[in-house]
Amino acid sequence: MLTLVVIALIVASTALITLTFKQGQQPTTNVSEAQETYVTITDFTNRTVKIPKNVGKVVAVGPGMLRLITYLNATSLLAGVEEVEKQWSPVGRDYAMAFSNTFKDLPVIGPGGPGKPPSPELILAVKPDLVIMSSTYVQFYDPDKLQQEVEAPVIVVDYSPVTSSDLTAFYKALRLLGKALNRVDRAEELISYVQSILNDLRRRVDGVNTSVVKVFVGAVSYRGAQPFTATQSPYPPLWWLSTKSVADAVAKSSGFINLDFEYLLAEQPDLIFIDENNLNTVLQDFSKSPQKYCSLKAFKEGRVYGLLPFNYYHSNVAVALADAYYIGKVLYPERFSDVDPIAKADEIFKMFVGKSIYQGFIDGGYVGFVNLSNLFTCS
Repeated sequence: MLTLVVIALIVASTALITLTFKQGQQPTTNVSEAQETYVTITDFTNRTVKIPKNVGKVVAVGPGMLRLITYLNATSLLAGVEEVEKQWSPVGRDYAMAFSNTFKDLPVIGPGGPGKPPSPELILAVKPDLVIMSSTYVQFYDPDKLQQEVEAPVIVVDYSPVTSSDLTAFYKALRLLGKALNRVDRAEELISYVQSILNDLRRRVDGVNTSVVKVFVGAVSYRGAQPFTATQSPYPPLWWLSTKSVADAVAKSSGFINLDFEYLLAEQPDLIFIDENNLNTVLQDFSKSPQKYCSLKAFKEGRVYGLLPFNYYHSNVAVALADAYYIGKVLYPERFSDVDPIAKADEIFKMFVGKSIYQGFIDGGYVGFVNLSNLFTCS
């Protein structure tokens, strides 16, 4: 009898241990599954954020963020867009020119535009899995606070100042978002393409004495209309061609600079390019004092050319690369004899946004890659 009781106790204990083991195993499995369901991102402010591994809905807040999502072929994930994307003309923003019809049917998730704070209520209403926030907004809105308010992870991203010719931050942003949006292969594809473009530009000017020619790029876009004397140092498309602007000699730091007209008269650039975003501003000023402009030999001798603007709600990287080929064609025609700048521009646009949009600039009022001398008559 005692033996039977002992056996019964052993069997019961074994069953209890087995049950306890199985019950104990379940939380471990859940933890493992939870780890597989999320990925950890370290954003541009060094915040560590856990986000869903398979993001289904995303919103972009601030300058340049929607552009990056578009570059990564992730517009299908958008749950909404900023109001400015519906109000502003898309012309001049490469991503918007390609996808404005998509954006117009999406809910508004905030005002957008420089210096405009995000709208937590509108973001919360579309229930995103992830919010991508521009680092320019951090100075007036805490991303951790936004994260609590919208009940979704917020990652802060940038891709360097619009003044930068160094694309390291751009590559970093693509890789970070590639991981966050399950677009890792696309990020690497785009980075490889951009690097091949930069290598091609450098190869073409290798061995050329680029210091012989004096170049100035005027009326460069920056936070609204700019005069002819407004420029940027270094100017990325020139920098990628190993070529300096006459502004580089007097620039005290990288960024935008407004030169004295007298400096340009003294330097006498051989060729001048004008950012077409401010072409009308230059034309108006020219009409008031043509003799001033005609004192510059580039105007007098008909060597003034147009460039597509690449600064509009942060940098249109695709447009800047396209500009570089046109500048190269003008400055070093023998080295770029096989290049059709318009065809090359559309090749670049198709890689970045999936569509040929050069004609969209022309239809939108820009004159494109042309000599502008017929607009500036010097007797």
